[in-house]
Amino acid sequence: MIRGVLRTCHGYLRLLIFMAALLAGLQLPAFIHHYENTLLAHLSEARQSLQPFLQDARVHTGGDLNKLIERYRQNADTAIRDGGNSLQALVKRHEYLQNLADRLSESQLQRIWYGLFDTDPVLFSEARQHYDYQITLNGQAIGWGLISGLLIMMFFDLFCGLCALPFRGSRSV
Repeated sequence: MIRGVLRTCHGYLRLLIFMAALLAGLQLPAFIHHYENTLLAHLSEARQSLQPFLQDARVHTGGDLNKLIERYRQNADTAIRDGGNSLQALVKRHEYLQNLADRLSESQLQRIWYGLFDTDPVLFSEARQHYDYQITLNGQAIGWGLISGLLIMMFFDLFCGLCALPFRGSRSV
């Protein structure tokens, strides 16, 4: 009797874990899209911030921002030298965000990887904080939901099987 109850509980637990993994998988494409939008908004802001300096670089240094930064840094005025450092930080931020955006434009599997495990922590936190849990039922979301559910179930069944090994007695035929 106890064995039957345990099997029933195990079955319900398997179903619960599968459903949780399925729902989490359904969220993946929408969350990655939300993270990408957050990233692109910051990239757009960085581009806008660089525009006046790009214009100055076109006028004074033939369009080379590095030469403009060097001119700032060689200036005798400390405030202008500090402005060069600020401009350098802005250029680096733009390049960093552009690199992140480029990585998110790769294959779907790489998008999921970069969008979950290789993100900018501040942008990821911002995206997670403003994410509205929704289920968009398109082919991509359903596919990721099923894949997530099946993978988690395979690991769960493997774990349960490994945990049960010591309790299985040797059966004589």
